[in-house]
Amino acid sequence: MGLHISRIEIRNFRNFRHLVIDDFPAHAVIVGENGVGKSNLLEAIRLVLDPSISDARRMLREEDIWEGHPTGLAGGAEVTIVVELSGFDDDADAKSILSSAVVDVAPYVARLTYRFAPRTEVSTGDGSQVQPSGRPLTAKDYDVVVFAGDRETNDVRAIRREVALRVLPALRDAESDLSNWRRSPMRDLLERLPLDPENLEATASAIATAVDQLTKDGNVGKLEGHLTDRLQAMFGPRLSVQPTLGFASSKPDELIRAVRLFFDTARRRSISDTSLGSANVIYLGLLLEALSQQRLDEEFVATLVAVEEPEAHLHVTLQRHLFRYLLRTGPSLILTTHSPHIAAVAPVRSFIVLRATENGTTGATTAALPVSSEEAADLERYLDVSRAEVLFASAVVLVEGLAELYILPALAEAAGFDLDAHGTVVASAHGTDFKPYRALLGPNGLDTPHVVITDGDAARDKRGVREAGLKRGAKLHPDASRRDALLDQIARLPETGAADYRTTRDPLASELQDLGIYVGAQTLETDLCPMFGQEIIQAFKELNSKETAVEEVSRGVANELNATIDPDVRKKMLKRIGDLGKGRFAQRLASHIAQVDLDARIRSEAQIGDDVLLDEQVLRRLGTASYLFLAMERISLGVRGTSLLPGQAASHTSGQGSDAGQ
Repeated sequence: MGLHISRIEIRNFRNFRHLVIDDFPAHAVIVGENGVGKSNLLEAIRLVLDPSISDARRMLREEDIWEGHPTGLAGGAEVTIVVELSGFDDDADAKSILSSAVVDVAPYVARLTYRFAPRTEVSTGDGSQVQPSGRPLTAKDYDVVVFAGDRETNDVRAIRREVALRVLPALRDAESDLSNWRRSPMRDLLERLPLDPENLEATASAIATAVDQLTKDGNVGKLEGHLTDRLQAMFGPRLSVQPTLGFASSKPDELIRAVRLFFDTARRRSISDTSLGSANVIYLGLLLEALSQQRLDEEFVATLVAVEEPEAHLHVTLQRHLFRYLLRTGPSLILTTHSPHIAAVAPVRSFIVLRATENGTTGATTAALPVSSEEAADLERYLDVSRAEVLFASAVVLVEGLAELYILPALAEAAGFDLDAHGTVVASAHGTDFKPYRALLGPNGLDTPHVVITDGDAARDKRGVREAGLKRGAKLHPDASRRDALLDQIARLPETGAADYRTTRDPLASELQDLGIYVGAQTLETDLCPMFGQEIIQAFKELNSKETAVEEVSRGVANELNATIDPDVRKKMLKRIGDLGKGRFAQRLASHIAQVDLDARIRSEAQIGDDVLLDEQVLRRLGTASYLFLAMERISLGVRGTSLLPGQAASHTSGQGSDAGQ
């Protein structure tokens, strides 16, 4: 990628108290809730780089100052916007144009700064200049300067002429723009064509002949006569008008303006015959082609294109096809979007997520995502299949598979926690490799609050492996030395039936929970048996009423309540559930769990009265299902600021803060 925006810093502008986006992606897909400031981010870039913005527009008003500023414009608030450009190390032309803006050469970085600040002297009513007297300031007391590099005397106007920025607003009339010669990208493409003058003259002559032939029709002549009489009567004798009908100018140098774009070889379908979505795509295509031609003709050194909400009027399949292409080719492209279909096909390192906070909008980017190229490709496929839900989430619960996708929302529903209303997504990793997803959602990626829920797989499997869940959780530990120590401790755990097993294992599981990693005992189905045994049996009966099958599942549920687990009984129960399909069974079980009186069920399981708060300590007493409740408690505290159970006060104890998974 050539020259592109590589960093942005904004202070006190609209939604932004202090926004810093390092590693700004060359192709950037900006997502966030309505009102979070996506359009305002583009406007900030325009204040620095857009040559079409007048000096008057660069003067801000009271509403342009961050609303949380303690004094606002009247108290001397200062707005600064810093845009840094990179990617021109091998571009001699760009180095020359940006020489006054360069602040680093390893690699080359150019910095452009917009500053809106009070003048050191302000105007009085008689036109003289005096020092501010403490009165409230107005916009007239401010000055704007846009400069290159570190010196305010470095002018940026020459740079803005050479670094082409085009911003396409969300609600534009592409059809109207394409039919208007002054606004259409077709104008630039046609005017730069090296047309043969002799051919133009011959064409103009042929058109004049055709027009003459048309006007020989008596009805056309009559209409011209009527118009002439009426307009002369309206204008009077001092203004002479002679209306003449035709379909193109006969002047060769104006003939090119009559050229129109059609969409069939017979020239019968014009822009007006296309859909709104098609007109938008055509406009964008013409614009990109015009910019490409300008760059080839060395009219400027780089092209930056920004498009607001390009999904308008586009069918989802066209969105996916078009932006899969655009976000991997051509000039630097910045998109703001609400479309999961566009986000799903974007490169995984192209995202910028904006989030509203009490201290203004903040941003996170995936440009420096700490994953390998293979893991990045896997994540892109995952986002494509899952329609990129996690990108738009306020919080994410990462799980292994289909069963958890059904059960976790049902638990939340029973607790009165509306996941959709709070932007919380339960997302399946479709396996047990959580590392790339953790990186995507972590502080070096989207910085999205999240937890990981995984099976414990504590019992030995066919290969003799035990505590697989704790091991995969330990491998997600960010500290390498502690990671190795945890794995060593897990390897030395006693067998699951040993008297000291729980007291030895629980501290390790608790340490992982502090990191947002919640490990079960065995599998989801067996872990749910002590609390939801009757629901499991009922759900199974509804899908398989055979007496033998129901009996094996019933014995399996009872087996999980015993101090010593019979592995054969467990295996038979899981096989019966597996024969139905774990996803199908979980879907039916979820319908029962969602209807449970969860408050009463938890009190019964924990053996506590109605006067005890259902805090973290109580949830830890829920046996093999406790990890599920603790994970959802953490998410609830993070997105709602309240405990999981309705009407219960949150207990802020170890690892259960408001930053889920961070």
